[in-house]
Amino acid sequence: MPMLKMRRDWHYYAVVVGFIFILNGVVGMLGFESTGWKGYVIDLATWIVSFWLAGFCIRRPHEEKKAAEE
Repeated sequence: MPMLKMRRDWHYYAVVVGFIFILNGVVGMLGFESTGWKGYVIDLATWIVSFWLAGFCIRRPHEEKKAAEE
């Protein structure tokens, strides 16, 4: 299965920023201590997960049609 390219428009990045705020809020509500280097790891993880979620949610329509035909 070929890897589908994500749409790189302004709404993709807007969704990413929204997911970053949401995930940082969830991490804060769960009560993780983010002192020292752990803060950088938690932030990096939320960024990676946010970009993955946005890429999962936003795809190009013509690529979805190609994938469905194969």
